[in-house]
Amino acid sequence: MSSSLTRREFLSRTGVAVAAIETADYFCACCAVAADAKTADRDLFQLKPVADGVYAAIAAPRYKVNSNAAVIVTNDGVIVVDSHSKPSAAFALYREIQSVTKMPIRKIINTHFHWDHWQGNQAYAEKFPNLEIIASERTRANLTSADAGSGGIGYVEKQLANVPKEIAKLKEDIVRASSPEQKARLEANLRQTEGYLEELAQFKPTLPTRTVSNSVTLKEGGREIQILVLGRAHTDGDVFIYLPREKVVASGDALIDWMPFLNDGYPEEWVQTLAALEKYDFDRVIPGHGDVMPKAQMAFFRGYLTDLIGAVKNAAANGAGLEEMKKEIANRLAPKYEQGMSKHPLGQYRDRVALNIEMVHRKVVKKS
Repeated sequence: MSSSLTRREFLSRTGVAVAAIETADYFCACCAVAADAKTADRDLFQLKPVADGVYAAIAAPRYKVNSNAAVIVTNDGVIVVDSHSKPSAAFALYREIQSVTKMPIRKIINTHFHWDHWQGNQAYAEKFPNLEIIASERTRANLTSADAGSGGIGYVEKQLANVPKEIAKLKEDIVRASSPEQKARLEANLRQTEGYLEELAQFKPTLPTRTVSNSVTLKEGGREIQILVLGRAHTDGDVFIYLPREKVVASGDALIDWMPFLNDGYPEEWVQTLAALEKYDFDRVIPGHGDVMPKAQMAFFRGYLTDLIGAVKNAAANGAGLEEMKKEIANRLAPKYEQGMSKHPLGQYRDRVALNIEMVHRKVVKKS
């Protein structure tokens, strides 16, 4: 699909009816930030060397969240894993990449379909017309769906319908601000949201040009890069990027440095998929959010999912109701997981654990 198509032209060609897209479920808990949270005033990325020619682009906290990226420099170009929430963020990272190499961007790999990992594809495609964009088959299908979840063309339409309401609410909050400091934070986040809406209005869907259904190995400019398809986890189309010589994995949101988002996920299969990944020989992980992690942190993250699933299943078997579970299980798991899952301003344990319990109850116990 040409990147020159407008969003509406794309929707028309793919048969997605704009009027039929439900807008009530716009709120995306995967990346929700408090309206008065202190956030960075620019799309900043800290390029952290992880191996020779391999960098983790760690996203600064923004009100409209950006994903991290992995930047892999080869002998004939650059491969970037994930492209953030908007084209301007992708351009911001591209400027950072130019500080380490002037070679062109050859490939983008989208680890999954969520909005904050693919909406920047457009910027790279406009700058590099021969760009190849790679994703799993399921991710591409989700991107063209009206109701896949927290991403894709349908989700762009939901945002266009609802971000103006968010802007109106921020303006109301500014009037009611309890201190000059809170007012300043709200005003900064309002500016970010208004800028985000302007970009959405000009958004051009830029889809993967190549899809994979099984794990594949790329030989790129002197590097071996494996795209691993190991099973369902955070979504039904997750891929992991594995550099065997450098012993580095880019995990997307299937492994992150804060609490997982389960709404589009498959909790029990997620545990199995992470166990499959753990069999590979690597030392460091570039996660979809948070900071670079050692491989050992996988056990902590997987342990949380395992313990959460077990606790919800046991509580349901003993007749507990959902609201009772949310309180009791959250407190029971807190000594083991709260501190480690609350290292960053976003995605902290107490902010997300109740929703995670609800999702496991729905997906594992109720099988819905």
